[in-house]
Amino acid sequence: MQRVSVTGDIFGYLVCLLATFIFFVSVAAIVNNAFQVVHPTAQHRMFVRHMGSRLGGPAWAGRQHRQAQAPLASGSGADAGSQDLDRGALRDRFIASARYNAVRRLVVALVMLALSIAVFRRTFVWLNPREAVT
Repeated sequence: MQRVSVTGDIFGYLVCLLATFIFFVSVAAIVNNAFQVVHPTAQHRMFVRHMGSRLGGPAWAGRQHRQAQAPLASGSGADAGSQDLDRGALRDRFIASARYNAVRRLVVALVMLALSIAVFRRTFVWLNPREAVT
């Protein structure tokens, strides 16, 4: 028996094409986020823009010398130690947050990958039914 529904076939192949596109985007996201889980500060551009001035990035270099002299002039050496601790705590929070976001995006990409495979398989089977053997 031959199917006559051309509209159904076009819809099915478009769904397969979309599932294939989502598959490739998900694979790229998995690779990217796997690298970010291992090294969360690898995105140098984001790291410098948001945290570089606080954590010792290129924006910090100009102020480092002035802040090192300020505690000596005011006579409060304890402030310099607390600034280092604050900067270290801030860096640790940034790294933990970046790693959490990378893991979250990795899980979403894995779910999208699984869904795209399931949708593609189901639609492809629907488009190409097995012929009944008589």
